[in-house]
Amino acid sequence: MISFLFRGLLRDHSRSLLPIIIITIGVFLTVLLSTFMKGVRGDMVDLNARFTTGHVKVQTRAYAENAQQQPNDLAILGAQELTGQLEREFPDLQWVQRIHFGGLMDLPDANGETRAQGPASGLAIQLLDPGSGEVERLKIETSLVSGRLPKALGEVLISHSFAEK
Repeated sequence: MISFLFRGLLRDHSRSLLPIIIITIGVFLTVLLSTFMKGVRGDMVDLNARFTTGHVKVQTRAYAENAQQQPNDLAILGAQELTGQLEREFPDLQWVQRIHFGGLMDLPDANGETRAQGPASGLAIQLLDPGSGEVERLKIETSLVSGRLPKALGEVLISHSFAEK
């Protein structure tokens, strides 16, 4: 039976070639889009865990109710003590303090007058503490286009496109 079907496919190319091509293209597109979507979903989870929430997020109830506004006035006071307590209770996890903020970045000229400005949103992390692991976790060194990592207090790291503007 199989040899009969196989001989029929080989005899009439016009009736057999088109369905084979269509099935091949359909399988190719299904596999391609399935793996693409799985990769996008994995990247979203990974980026969200590394940049936004981490795997565990500790915040006050008042902050959680207004989280979209990123209210720094509702941040946790005494975070050092809380971080120390969490490190003692859950030693397998890395606990870091982060501040998400937004504002207007102002670039002054030599006279102190505004030369350029633009809206900015940022993430305050512990770059100067090598034990925090933030540089490796966020893959900052491999992402640098120009410049260097901040080495002292008062220095800031901004995106390449924002620096160009």
